[in-house]
Amino acid sequence: MKRALRSLSGICVAALAASLCGCAIFTETHGIQEVDNWAAANEPLAASGKMKWSEFYSQYLEKVSNTPVINNSPVVERLGIMVTASVFYERGRIDKASFDSVRGIVRKYQTLDDPAANLLARNALVKALEAGPPR
Repeated sequence: MKRALRSLSGICVAALAASLCGCAIFTETHGIQEVDNWAAANEPLAASGKMKWSEFYSQYLEKVSNTPVINNSPVVERLGIMVTASVFYERGRIDKASFDSVRGIVRKYQTLDDPAANLLARNALVKALEAGPPR
């Protein structure tokens, strides 16, 4: 009888642990989905000029930074690069083609937690700045 109670007790503990883990995974997934939904809804506003690109990327960075699952990933750095690129674009330090080039790299690698993608984006931004302001 005692053995059966211990087994039942162990099964209950395992079930509780599994359910808590499942809740944590759901919460993490929900947080990421909220950020993705926000970006999908607001990027068209930036593309149409109804929102500044720098405002879009600043808010995006803030939302990602406040999402525990992705707040320490290369995605945060990548969004920081985009905040910088968008400010340079809005101030006329880089042209639209250069901004779109950096943005294209970031979009291409947006789902990868790969620091090499950030290096590509940084290099594209540096090249655009070295080319000088648009004429």
